[in-house]
Amino acid sequence: MEPEILKGHIPAGHIPKPVVIADYVAKYPSIHTEEERDQYRAVFNDQYAEYLELHAEVQAMARRFQEMDEMIHNLPSRPSSQLERERIDTILTEYQRKKADPTYLEKRDRCEYLKNKLSHIKHKIQEYNKGSA
Repeated sequence: MEPEILKGHIPAGHIPKPVVIADYVAKYPSIHTEEERDQYRAVFNDQYAEYLELHAEVQAMARRFQEMDEMIHNLPSRPSSQLERERIDTILTEYQRKKADPTYLEKRDRCEYLKNKLSHIKHKIQEYNKGSA
């Protein structure tokens, strides 16, 4: 049975997901004056320092996860003893705990947010500089 189509656009019963626009898109529109450009640059410089710090932390954690991935990959698929089975279970539990750690997830998400925000601000500054040159 084919879904019913309303005027060729949206299938009946389909609820479209809302489009989420990041807060910085509205907060940092196109630049029109030197003063605005200087304000954007100040925000960029301030938050870039935070981004670099967070990025270093997140990258270090990602390297640790990669090391743990390799360690898990090299674990025997059939443990030869109860002690070995417990050791493997401990490693897997620790790995899952660290991957799901709210602090890590928050830092990772904040880092991604700052990366996108800084990219947006940088683009607006470059756009203004290009137009005023």
